[in-house]
Amino acid sequence: MSMKLYCRLGRAVAERRTQLGLTQAEVAEKIGFSRASLANLETGRQRIMVHQLFALVNALKLNSILDLVPETWTPSETLPEIRVSGGTPLSSRQQSTVETFLASAFTDEQLRKRPS
Repeated sequence: MSMKLYCRLGRAVAERRTQLGLTQAEVAEKIGFSRASLANLETGRQRIMVHQLFALVNALKLNSILDLVPETWTPSETLPEIRVSGGTPLSSRQQSTVETFLASAFTDEQLRKRPS
């Protein structure tokens, strides 16, 4: 399910970049990515860190990260289990903390609702 989020994000990035007449290399330089990494992001094959997402919003001259993510996305829907780099799942408390942090990054009230 989370891969769908990255594919939708990538399509939104590519569409906006094209609207602005920017090349992948130009946008990649603005956010500290290689051109290949941006190409992978645009096809949904590469994930992006939160701080990089905000840099991408600025590079694409958008108002909010909400301009790039699907309106119906909620952290608990697309992040059923977050794993640390070694592959170990987070505890439910850690998972909840991450979900709360991500939800706080959004201003749309619908995105803040979490299933009980």
